[in-house]
Amino acid sequence: MQEPLSIVNYQLSIEKMNNEQEDRWEKRLRFVARRYKEGSLDEDKAWERFAARQGIRRKVFFRRYWMAAASVMLLLIGFGLFYRMDRKESEWVSVVTVPGQLKDVYLPDSTLVSMAGNSTLRYDVKKYGKERRVVEMKGKAFFQVKRDEARPFSVHTTRTEVTVLGTSFQVNERPEATQVDVLTGKVRFSADEVSEPAILIAGMSASYSEEKKEIEIGTEENLNELSWKTKQLRFNDTPLEQVIRDLNEYYHVKITNKAGTSDARLTATFNDLPLDEVLLVINQTLDVRLVFR
Repeated sequence: MQEPLSIVNYQLSIEKMNNEQEDRWEKRLRFVARRYKEGSLDEDKAWERFAARQGIRRKVFFRRYWMAAASVMLLLIGFGLFYRMDRKESEWVSVVTVPGQLKDVYLPDSTLVSMAGNSTLRYDVKKYGKERRVVEMKGKAFFQVKRDEARPFSVHTTRTEVTVLGTSFQVNERPEATQVDVLTGKVRFSADEVSEPAILIAGMSASYSEEKKEIEIGTEENLNELSWKTKQLRFNDTPLEQVIRDLNEYYHVKITNKAGTSDARLTATFNDLPLDEVLLVINQTLDVRLVFR
């Protein structure tokens, strides 16, 4: 036999009231749990006062519920703290080249870094691109930076920093000095010991030495600053001493002129040729005797 409709409605009403009452208790319990500190209150007395005000008879059940809620809340708080701390932890990505090795590296924003031999590049993958794009390097590298005016790109060396929005440039960090050569765009070149940074545009270069503790703007263009990347050596009425320096750096050798000093100048272009062939052409053209070891 079906119960009268009025009795069913009455039971539903009672059930709804009970649910609402439990919801209110649950909210209050959660409020207490969020603010609970160990040792800051007497748990038994606090529960007795709370239960008396609320007319709770099943003391053990709700007390256990309250303690369980507090435990769960503390676990959630702990998990949240762990999550935030984990996000703050650094996660470094490092790329290293051996002498003579050339390597292209794409950063997360599609910036291309061409690394020369015996160089190191690293960045924090968790922080890169969040507000800034920062990399650290040693050695020599050429950067083709993806333009992003909202997130500047910076290269940190031991003594200097190069900051750009989007351009192409080379950084060469040597023990005695750090040099920057700008191919396109504009860069900001600063050093720890120098108050005013240097602003460089396409075609300009600058260097900072630990000895002088100042930034010097280059006055002469070096056609072979990127020869390690382009595989091309160019000389345009270049003094023989500069030719020898460029050859030494490109081929990683020690070249001397057995014919003695010379004021000769060279105009020539060599595209990815062996050193023997280059020296043969220079010796015959300038009537000198360059040898290497």
